[in-house]
Amino acid sequence: MLKVSSHLTIPRRRPVGTSLVNSPNQSRRSPELRTLPHQSARYLSGHSDTSDASSVSSFNQQLFEWAKARTTAITVDVNRLDDKPELTDTVLLTPWRTVLVPKPRIEALKTFAYYYCSPSICMWNIGYGRPVANCNPYDINPGAIDHERSSRRPGQGRFDSVARGAYGNRNFKYLWAIDHAGMHIAREMTPCKLSSRGVITHSILVDQGIIGGELFFDRDDPTKVFMNFGSARLPMRDVREAEHAAEFLLALDYRTVVAMIPNRDLQQSPYGMSDRYGPHVQNMVFKLEE
Repeated sequence: MLKVSSHLTIPRRRPVGTSLVNSPNQSRRSPELRTLPHQSARYLSGHSDTSDASSVSSFNQQLFEWAKARTTAITVDVNRLDDKPELTDTVLLTPWRTVLVPKPRIEALKTFAYYYCSPSICMWNIGYGRPVANCNPYDINPGAIDHERSSRRPGQGRFDSVARGAYGNRNFKYLWAIDHAGMHIAREMTPCKLSSRGVITHSILVDQGIIGGELFFDRDDPTKVFMNFGSARLPMRDVREAEHAAEFLLALDYRTVVAMIPNRDLQQSPYGMSDRYGPHVQNMVFKLEE
């Protein structure tokens, strides 16, 4: 098995207050849905001057496209969402590689904090902040799921009260994204009226971040988690980002992270890995060094 270097370079920033941690007693009541489409659109248009006629026309077209997509939105039966957690059509192969990550490297992640997603600071030893992309600006609305989002930063422990199911079972899939405040997750098949898909997307989860993907929590082992990097909104930019995102989960007190980094996420094939779902899925494992 391979060992990675214990050297970790993270820019020093003075600590800030801790981020919100979800509680098992936290209310799951959805807040009144709200949206600020003109403000959200600045992430794609580069400005927020809505007085210009062409800008108004653009917003109207974007709203039309959003509304049209809503006609085929997913409808979720929440009463059956937790049925049959063992079902999946995905078969993971024997890991082709296991990486042992030194404890000092993980502990170092717990001592740094950042104020915002900066385009000039490498956060969490992963990468730089950026706005979500590849989506209609009306679909950029993190405020729509304030009560459904759970957040953790290194040192705050594992996510609690999560639904556990087999990797590849969409009903048990969580979307994840990392930004300056830590990792944020939400169960994808959560009804969301302000999403064109009818369910949560990465642009509903965060409006900017470093990297994103999908998570599944092991049914039997609370210290084991499966992750991939299937986000079109915050795609991975290189293999190093993916590996360090897996290390981020180890800093949340998970002991085993099974990662799928397929060719279509990389736009290249240094690992020679296949798709993230389906039969015979290749993977690699990250473990905390004992």
